Amino acid sequence: MRALTFGLVAVTALFVAAAHGAPCVEPDNLTRVSGGPECLLLRTYAHAAAENSTLYVLLHGNHTSGSPATSQFKVAERLAGAGPPGTVAVALIRPGYNDDRGGYSSGSAAGRNDNFTATNIDIVADAVARLKAHHRAVRVVLLGHSGGAAMAGVMLGRHPGLADAAVIVACPCDVPAWRAMTGRSGTPWTSESAIRYVDRVPAAARVAVLVGARDTVTPPWLSNDYAAALSRRGLQAELSILDGHDHASVIDAAEVVEAALRLGRGN
Repeated sequence: MRALTFGLVAVTALFVAAAHGAPCVEPDNLTRVSGGPECLLLRTYAHAAAENSTLYVLLHGNHTSGSPATSQFKVAERLAGAGPPGTVAVALIRPGYNDDRGGYSSGSAAGRNDNFTATNIDIVADAVARLKAHHRAVRVVLLGHSGGAAMAGVMLGRHPGLADAAVIVACPCDVPAWRAMTGRSGTPWTSESAIRYVDRVPAAARVAVLVGARDTVTPPWLSNDYAAALSRRGLQAELSILDGHDHASVIDAAEVVEAALRLGRGN
């Protein structure tokens, strides 16, 4: 299915992944992409073609309510619409999650709980590498919200050089500290902490960290600690605490798209 709206091309598809997971059969890298042993759904929004593209890969949060993992679709569309020619914004559906058309990315979402694990992060990183090659991107910017932000932050250090920059929104970037805050530190988690990968982030990487002032799920101090760790390393990191926003609403803040476009330009 293809739709052309206001100069943007939004490509969508209905695809139900195999229950046990397998790389995609003839992936088009517009509606589905292979990532390690899995096949991931995505929705692609692109501005007019240009010789050199800037690729934005958006990673949604954990959607613990059970809702379809579509929270990044509008953000991706806004990015493509506001960016210069050659802007490609991809809303990737993480392993084990579903879209709003009955399709699923293969892999495990671990009950939409402890799932920003090394395994899932490596799956997503492989998908990003394939998308980067497909779009011949000269610059890659990750944009993650909540659990997706944790994955993006880890990827910067675990897969150095894959992305040039990242927008980290409402991040549980220190999993043990976050779990202790919620009173659940007694139950072990295997999810990765972005703050533990700071020393492996390339010196040239740019990071924007944003969080809502009213966020009680991943409070601002978590983002502050992560941004401070990046700064101590000498990296270019900026922290924005957005008044009037909570954990859910912050992903729709205008400042998120503004930060992404700025990093996409290399500013």
